Amino acid sequence: MKQEKKLRKFAGFMVAIMAIILGSLKATPVYANDFTNASTLSLNGQWSSKCVLAKNTTDYYKFTISSAGSVDLKVMSYISSGYMDCMVYDADFDMVGHWTVSGGTEASPEVDSEKYVLSQGTYYVALSSNRGGDYRIYGDFESYEITAIENDSYDCPQKLSVDTPKNGALTYSNKVDWYKITIPSTGKYKQIVFGTDVKWSLYDSNLKILANGYTTDLEVELPSGICYVKIEVKYYGKYTYQLNSIIPVKGEILTDTATQAQYKVTKSGKTGGTVAYYKPTNGTKRSISIPATVKFDGITYKVTSVSANAFKGNSTITKVVIGKNVETIGSGAFNGCTKLKTVTFKSNSVLSKINNRAFYNCKKLSNIVIPSKITNIGKQAFANCSNLKSITIKTTKLNTSKVGANAFKGIHKKATIKVPRSKFSTYKKMLKKKGISSKVTIKKMS
Repeated sequence: MKQEKKLRKFAGFMVAIMAIILGSLKATPVYANDFTNASTLSLNGQWSSKCVLAKNTTDYYKFTISSAGSVDLKVMSYISSGYMDCMVYDADFDMVGHWTVSGGTEASPEVDSEKYVLSQGTYYVALSSNRGGDYRIYGDFESYEITAIENDSYDCPQKLSVDTPKNGALTYSNKVDWYKITIPSTGKYKQIVFGTDVKWSLYDSNLKILANGYTTDLEVELPSGICYVKIEVKYYGKYTYQLNSIIPVKGEILTDTATQAQYKVTKSGKTGGTVAYYKPTNGTKRSISIPATVKFDGITYKVTSVSANAFKGNSTITKVVIGKNVETIGSGAFNGCTKLKTVTFKSNSVLSKINNRAFYNCKKLSNIVIPSKITNIGKQAFANCSNLKSITIKTTKLNTSKVGANAFKGIHKKATIKVPRSKFSTYKKMLKKKGISSKVTIKKMS
């Protein structure tokens, strides 16, 4: 008796061991061999001819799709007082979906259908009935013309570039897509998502979430460096994801904390963009440097002008340095800057135009060097600058029509104006017509 109990215990132990071993292995489904001779299901959007299904048997079909897309499957049943089971499997014989078609008649067949968003690959359809009878089957396919990328993850993401659209597909077997993207510079970016209930999540390089949601069009602030994008879809389907650098439009006002100023976009673009120095944001700053370029959200702009009235009435500024790319100083730009003493143009300045009343009533301005590329000086540009004693005009491109009325009226009565030797006679006559006192001395530059 004891020996018999020992044998039973041993047998039970061995059964348990075998169960563990077998359970750890993925068994091939019993019905897998039934698919070997499956008929080809044409996805041509047409019904098949009538087929006969014997009672308690199964018919098998196979179809292959070369890209991700939507598969529409329909079954028309003529089986009276019965039903048909319709099952879809993937290439590993894992069930994708299942639906049932109620019984019908020859005069009034019953039709039911299902749609599946599937990745590229081979799939099977199994039809069975508890009663048997006639039926037709229908298959149609809408290709997304996209290869679904499966098994990507945070550790193994797809590559994505800023300003480049990415088309993807979320399917029965590909429920999440991951992307790695390099953000060129800290700033605002515009995220555009097309699809049905597309959920997006943005992460930094440490997988800390920066933003997420279902919004299709959203501006987000992102740091420079590596970011990750996770795409999930509530309903399977195709999507387009794009992260665009924001390009300010012409006329937009941009604020730069580094130079403590606002700039107005005069030409938009990722490259070749230009701005005007619009106005300072620090009203107590005495020394102003108008830069040659300024950068916003990774885009570099040339500063090509100073806006009209940019510093009008500013009673704090005492010194200004104007960058080499500034071509135009707007009307009244420094009008009434009563404490402005020094104006310096960079040696390689491309300044070509000083507009009307640009430096009007700058009573403490004592000297000015007008760059060599100047072609126009507007009306009253330096009028009423009563302390302006020294003027050097380097340009040879001026004439009576290009210098406005009273451009120099009211400068210091005993000022000295130096002009190019080749233009001495011409400029002497011209300047006397533009408001200078008879006591002003005009000299040739050495």
